[in-house]
Formats: sequence, structure tokens, C-alpha cells
Amino acid sequence: MIIRIFRVRVVSGREQDWQERVERLSIPWLQSLPGLVAYYPGRPTPGSGERTFTMVMLFESMAAIQAAIGERWREPVLLGDEATLVEAATVEHFEQFS
Repeated sequence: MIIRIFRVRVVSGREQDWQERVERLSIPWLQSLPGLVAYYPGRPTPGSGERTFTMVMLFESMAAIQAAIGERWREPVLLGDEATLVEAATVEHFEQFS
């Protein structure tokens, strides 16, 4: 199993817009990906003042990620107009063990 962790820092004041885009665009897209085992969207905790959101995804294999996302699988995926809401985005991959 491969863990894919996406993190995004959202433009100040656009946090609700980001969450709505994730619910409307990103989650349906993720649910359609072959090889995706599970996904866990995360938002900042109330009162934290943070603007960083995350999406933790579990894929069957690295090959499954590459097949689902394509040759730019090492880069964050932003759908529709999501990029207009983003200050910075990263993606990392980890192999599950134990």
C-alpha cells in the first residue's frame, strides 16, 4: 500500500470556498479512481488560525497511483478553479509498513 498525502495552504478568507470545492470536485474525482482504497479529508481544527488542509489517500500500489493520476503523479492535483484558492500545495508518498 502507498500513502499519498496532499497538503494545501489556502488563501486567507477562502477556507470555506476550498472546502466546498473539495466536496464538490475532489471527493467525487477520488471516488472514481481505480486502485484507491481509502481517503481522509482534513481541515484545520477550530480556533487554530491555520489555513492548511490535507487529503490522506491510500492506494493499492505505486502503479495504481501512476495509472490513476498519470505521468505527473508526483505533483499536487488541483481540479477546476481550485488553483485560484491556493498559496502552496505539496504531495508526498510513503510505503505502508508493519
